[in-house]
Amino acid sequence: MKVADTELIILKILWAEAPLTIGQIIARAQQQTEWHDNTTKTIVTRLLKKDLVGRKKDGKQFFYSPIIEQSAVVEQASNGLLSRFFDGKISPLIAHFADQKKITHADIKEIEAILEEMKRDD
Repeated sequence: MKVADTELIILKILWAEAPLTIGQIIARAQQQTEWHDNTTKTIVTRLLKKDLVGRKKDGKQFFYSPIIEQSAVVEQASNGLLSRFFDGKISPLIAHFADQKKITHADIKEIEAILEEMKRDD
């Protein structure tokens, strides 16, 4: 299931604070965007139709919560990036970021620690 950038903004809000009413979602989205209220409502409706968000009625209000886990969206997006641009291989991705000077010394240390942990698990 592809998640659009606009949908991701709403999902991030809900992952951080769910359950929220539509008014609360609108208020938080407007802190990050210049969206009109109806834009946010449309995106939430789209997420409901995709079964990425659910809602429960409590009194007169609906409360919205994410159904999909953040890790599932991250996995889908990262796999898509690797497939589309790097033939499914990680090393060309890292080489790209290294060429663009997007990898810091702190990043290198973290990557090395991850690789060492993976070697120990083998």
